Amino acid sequence: MRRRRSLALRLIVSLAVVQMVGILLLVPITDFLISASGLAPGWQVAPDDWGEHRIYGLVARSVTKTETGEVILTPSAALRAYREVNPQARYAAFDCNGAALSGSSPELVEALGGLDRIGATTLKFRIPGDADPRARGFLRRAPAAVGACAIAAYDYRFAWDDLFAVAALFLTPHSAAVVAPAVLCALAIAWIVVRRGLSPLRAAAADVAGIDVNTLHKRIEADDAPKEIAPFIEAVNDALTRLNAGVAAQRRFTANAAHELRTPIAIMRAHADNPDDAAFRRDMKRDIRRVQTIVEQLLASARFSMRDARADVDMDLGAVVLAMVADHTPLVIENGRRIEFEPPREPTIVTGDRWALECVVANLLDNALRAEPRGGVILVRASSTAVVEVVDHGAGVPRADREKIFEPFWRRDNKSNGIGLGLAISKTLVEQMGGSIGVDETSGGGATFRITLRRRAAQSSEAPGRPLADVADARRRSEDAA
Repeated sequence: MRRRRSLALRLIVSLAVVQMVGILLLVPITDFLISASGLAPGWQVAPDDWGEHRIYGLVARSVTKTETGEVILTPSAALRAYREVNPQARYAAFDCNGAALSGSSPELVEALGGLDRIGATTLKFRIPGDADPRARGFLRRAPAAVGACAIAAYDYRFAWDDLFAVAALFLTPHSAAVVAPAVLCALAIAWIVVRRGLSPLRAAAADVAGIDVNTLHKRIEADDAPKEIAPFIEAVNDALTRLNAGVAAQRRFTANAAHELRTPIAIMRAHADNPDDAAFRRDMKRDIRRVQTIVEQLLASARFSMRDARADVDMDLGAVVLAMVADHTPLVIENGRRIEFEPPREPTIVTGDRWALECVVANLLDNALRAEPRGGVILVRASSTAVVEVVDHGAGVPRADREKIFEPFWRRDNKSNGIGLGLAISKTLVEQMGGSIGVDETSGGGATFRITLRRRAAQSSEAPGRPLADVADARRRSEDAA
């Protein structure tokens, strides 16, 4: 399993990096910008003063010893390149006796006089009478490893590379010893703040770990959570609310399905005990059909839960609908009703899942059979605009209930047949195929359910699926059964 990275550790490391960058770069750059901008008139550091550190290093690295042990100042390649850019710059180095090393600038040595023997660590100076207002100089004691006791430079200039030389001054043991306590203290404070800031998240995780399918009503406390974490906790609570509603609906569905299955099974058992009853076959077929409908709805619901990908194919709308009408015709006739089918005027090719379309039409035909009065006619109409209508002449659907009937497990009252899932499944199936489903009032009373499907963009003269001759045969079989 992939090892998870710690958010607290990432925050601490990021803070440490930012602090080091700030010390090494931001501090000298900010100091330079203040001195260069002139915003602080009393500021003692001019932009050219930032060039002191680079020329000091160039001169110090140019101090060498001859074969005889004499210490001299021999300009290195870097120092010569510096002089080419800054020809006005002068430099000198002195031994511990105050004598200037060979290679030092005579003008600078003469101007300094005995100043090199002053026991100061660093000395800033300006040669009197110099007409250049930018000219400035320094004399600084050098460590013994350099080979000279003091190094002086004058009339140097600022370059952007000097900022890196200043930043390098902080990369010393002395700077580390000075800065380390402040950095470590800041990191410790940050660790404590982060740990305390994330404690509501850990508490929320503990609350979530204690929730199972039997305690979905519980919610995570978000009162003490920071505003950055509160939206996450609220989203989890909303998800628990939806999950609780879904589980409750599934439990209602299971109870309703068990109740609906128990009734026809009990009736079938009673008929099986008395098979000589004249209505035995009719009642058995009716109850078997009822059980079959419930099982098909259970299968469809499970299929949605598994999120199976639908198989979109091109199919002849008239052929598919007529096949379902032919399958239901015997059941319609046995229940004292009649059924009529109006095919499209031309082959109509739609795109969708054949199983889904058959399931939807079957659900609508079952509902129409229950709603149609005895002796009435159920009308099924398929048009060339890829619309299927199932018309009954029953009690109809009140306008206030025309949206509710497509909600899962909704029933008008406890006396209603079914488990309130067929129309909800039908709506989901149709919408997955890119279509829509609705209900209107039938002229003269009743309900007209209307399915609108996706029509294939380019219709061909020959439709796939069942040919029109087979459609005609199915229609004749339906009429013969009537």
